[in-house]
Amino acid sequence: MRFPIWSKLLGAMAIDVILLIALGFFATHQMATMNDRAVFITQHTIPSLDTVSDMVVAINQYRARQLEFLIYTNAGDRNRIIDQMRAIEAEMAGYLQAYRPLAGAGDEQQRLAAVEAAWQAVVQANHERFIPTVRIASDGSVQPFYSRMNPFYTALDRAMAALVEENQRQAQASLEVVAASYDTARNFILVDTLVAIVISTAVGLLLSARIARRLRRLAQVATRVSTGNLIGSIDERTRDEIGDLARAFDRMLDSLRGQRAALEERNRDLQASLARQQQLMEEVIRGKQAEAEAERARAAAEAASQAKSAFLATMSHELRTPLNAILGYAQLLHLSKAVAEPHDSYLERILTSGRHLLALISDVLDFARIEQGALDLEYGPVEVVRLVEEVTAMTLPLSQRNHNQLTVICPSDIGVIETDNRRLRQVLINLLSNAAKFTENGFIRLEVAREQRDGIDGIRFAVIDSGIGIPRDQQHKLFRPFSQIDQSVTRRYEGTGLGLALSKQIVQALGGAIDVVSDAGAGATFTVWLPASSAVHSLSLTTAPHESGVHV
Repeated sequence: MRFPIWSKLLGAMAIDVILLIALGFFATHQMATMNDRAVFITQHTIPSLDTVSDMVVAINQYRARQLEFLIYTNAGDRNRIIDQMRAIEAEMAGYLQAYRPLAGAGDEQQRLAAVEAAWQAVVQANHERFIPTVRIASDGSVQPFYSRMNPFYTALDRAMAALVEENQRQAQASLEVVAASYDTARNFILVDTLVAIVISTAVGLLLSARIARRLRRLAQVATRVSTGNLIGSIDERTRDEIGDLARAFDRMLDSLRGQRAALEERNRDLQASLARQQQLMEEVIRGKQAEAEAERARAAAEAASQAKSAFLATMSHELRTPLNAILGYAQLLHLSKAVAEPHDSYLERILTSGRHLLALISDVLDFARIEQGALDLEYGPVEVVRLVEEVTAMTLPLSQRNHNQLTVICPSDIGVIETDNRRLRQVLINLLSNAAKFTENGFIRLEVAREQRDGIDGIRFAVIDSGIGIPRDQQHKLFRPFSQIDQSVTRRYEGTGLGLALSKQIVQALGGAIDVVSDAGAGATFTVWLPASSAVHSLSLTTAPHESGVHV
């Protein structure tokens, strides 16, 4: 059966048209698929990863503010740091709000909810536990309070890691869809083009050289694209089927070039993110090593401190034995009037100096007991009015020696306090003695009142003087053992610098707090607060009631 040439040409043309239509439809479908995934990466994956990165930065800044809150003990600095924390909390809330529209259904929403819950737990622990605990302690110790926040931050880091993992999984899935679409389109185009080339070659013997050149040009470009070379375009201007195919091919090349650029940019971002994660991991390892070194150093320091305390306790006991004998014999000589004038004054100096030395040795022994955790406390009801009378009577001569006026303000119905009578007397005598020593031709006032702190009923003892005062930049030395404001050899005021440190340790052991408010040349106010037993009524006192402002 013979076929006319025109029918063969028509059949060949019909086959070519069908192939071209199929190629255009499939290429358009694949490009639409790749475009959808590219839009998803641009509008969801990249913004979500950027938001996660901002949240990580905000979390790190929040931890840094907590560390600053521990280091700085000034109230103004701490209030400023709290304001910065609240600003970071508001910033973090903005990031979470911005991320919610980006979160897809399923695992991503659950992981975002886990991040929000972990962050709220960190903020709640910070305001309800961390900040109040640090305010009460105020001793600058970093490790105990800072370590209590680690479980909350660990949970938050895990939730953030899970959210980042979900974003990376979605990005990888999108990349795989784009790669699969690209491979399918490339294979289909290659196969379809090869078939078209075969048919066109068979028919090209009867067609003009111009159509053959155009098809060869299209085949060359298709081959170049199949090898991954997307540079250049066909730039066909004719208005026929071959021209339409060439223009569609050019659009596909443009889309593929855009997709490749976006994928390369995303790949660079992922590599940078991996590098940052590696750097953070190295920093964590170095931090763990530093913590181990610090722990070993702390253990060595504690061992040395215990050895020092044991030495001080032993030496104090050994020194007190011969000193008690010296004081005893000196007192016997003084009472028996065996030493005549003027040598009797020498004996009085021996007794005074010996008692002073015995008091210093007792302070050292008490401090050593505190450091060893062996300070014995004997709790019992203490009549506050009687205690105040005793300590003021004992410190009155020292106050009068420097021509000071001692005033006591203590309500007669202030009642009793459950504490160690001897230790509280020791603290008050120490504070009044210091006030008398550093004040000349001025006033010293002891104010006693009931006061509640954190819902706990207690007694506040305030020792106020008009003495030389304490510079603010030197007040951090006050409660350090063996430390004085004036460290020079020619200092005017005597003392070992152990009294305030011992007083602070005793007050803390009794469950109270001690603080100071002072400035250079403006006197000083030392305040001691101790908790009182609940539902304690005032006992009937045998002493005369004190009125406010009575001069002693």
